[in-house]
Amino acid sequence: MRVRGHAREFFPDQREEYDYEFSEGQTVSDMLAALGIKSELVMRVVVDGAVAPKSHVLRDGEVVTLLTPVSGG
Repeated sequence: MRVRGHAREFFPDQREEYDYEFSEGQTVSDMLAALGIKSELVMRVVVDGAVAPKSHVLRDGEVVTLLTPVSGG
């Protein structure tokens, strides 16, 4: 999994890539909830280079990228 933007606040260090173990049938929304990330914080999910809904069922070996809105000034 790759994390970009403010969602990185929910991870223990500043890496951009993490491994995530999931249960069969788990969706991106389920993963966000399990990680304690507010779904509304993630504006876009990209799976293996293509935009995907948060209802996407995770599969082994996929690269999931979480994108959050840009903020600051």
